[in-house]
Amino acid sequence: MRSFLLIHGAWHGGWCWGPLQQQLTAAGLQSIAIELPGNLPGRFLGEDAAIAFEALQELEGDVIVVGHSLAGLLAPFVASHPRVCGLVMVAALFPEFDVSAAEQRDRDPGIYTDAYRAAPIIRHEDGSTEVDPQTAIDLMFNTCEPEVASWAAGQLRVQHWEVFGEPSPVWDWPDLPTLVVGCAQDQLTAPRPMREAASRIPGAEYVELDSDHSPMLSATRDLAELLIRFADRADLL
Repeated sequence: MRSFLLIHGAWHGGWCWGPLQQQLTAAGLQSIAIELPGNLPGRFLGEDAAIAFEALQELEGDVIVVGHSLAGLLAPFVASHPRVCGLVMVAALFPEFDVSAAEQRDRDPGIYTDAYRAAPIIRHEDGSTEVDPQTAIDLMFNTCEPEVASWAAGQLRVQHWEVFGEPSPVWDWPDLPTLVVGCAQDQLTAPRPMREAASRIPGAEYVELDSDHSPMLSATRDLAELLIRFADRADLL
């Protein structure tokens, strides 16, 4: 049996995976969506990884780790656990050993879209940020059904960014089957860097959905089908 550990990105919580989890459950697959306290200051990757590893122990069988957006910095680290058999990166950032995501952004601003770089993100004196509902819809939920987009935008919370400035501890990519999911209408993370990252990972598969930054909400069935097919792969050992 294979199960899924679902890790959300910035400003989000475990709630964003709810519709996708319903699809996985209907297919007979177990999943856990963890809750990372990104709304609290002073959090680093090691502490977030501890939450993920604890949740992993609650899952049955081999585990597939799924990281969305900012969780791309964490997911490959969690995938080093011996019970993990596969890794899925959804509209995700890709870590480089001993390099922070902030350094990567400065070196290649095209990791993010022009729309995101120009967006009126609310920045607080403590370094945290938040996104007003309409900006959130424009950047992350632009192909969702309107009622879903409004609901999701209303769930977002403040985000602290210590993990963004932390040099990555991922010293090498996990020797696991990897699925990279880009999103053609993503207004936050650009698909091009994801395609390039996938091309550098031995055996990785790149798939692009015609969705926004949040396919778990805007293209739920399509993303669920990708994950279910991935879980059926014979090379997940």
